[in-house]
Amino acid sequence: MAIDSKTVYAQSSDIKSRTYLEYRKDMKKKAIAELEIMDWLENKLKELYKNKSIKVNKSGGDEFLWFLRKGGISRKPDFVADINGEKKEFEFQYAEKEGLEFYDFKVSKVARRNKDKSLEPIKNKSVIYIYKPQRKYAIIETEWIFKNSKIDMVEAWRTSAFRVPKAKFEEILKYDTGLKQICKQIDAKNYILNFQHY
Repeated sequence: MAIDSKTVYAQSSDIKSRTYLEYRKDMKKKAIAELEIMDWLENKLKELYKNKSIKVNKSGGDEFLWFLRKGGISRKPDFVADINGEKKEFEFQYAEKEGLEFYDFKVSKVARRNKDKSLEPIKNKSVIYIYKPQRKYAIIETEWIFKNSKIDMVEAWRTSAFRVPKAKFEEILKYDTGLKQICKQIDAKNYILNFQHY
């Protein structure tokens, strides 16, 4: 198969102990969640950037779920927001389990490496994090993650990541009533997806 330079192909650290079909299923689950939150995200950004014109567009390799055909995910952010004519990138993560000791963020999503090998936070990028069990969320600047975490090994990912301690991260989580219906929709579509992969 020809390698597309714009595509990051699944690595062993991505697939971990999962089969390739399980990996594809997890990518589909993330795409479902991203598409379900898009309108909600646009409304949240309108609250955050008051009196500004906001338009959120889906980006990333799963914009049209093409990774199911080509086998990879792109380097693009998950969302791009047009805020009064200026572009801002957003990555999306969510947690389904309670009792996390750390909230983890991939190094490549938060920071870029300089010529001297040092890391600095990526400018003009934020992370949307949804904590499904408690219907809470946070919109976080990469600078905040950079300052409030340490880089350490994440065994589940088999790679290093920025790890924010539970106590520090949960201070910034906010409850949102609108997430209740969104999470129900995500769960319903995931139920169908699980049935298809059974």
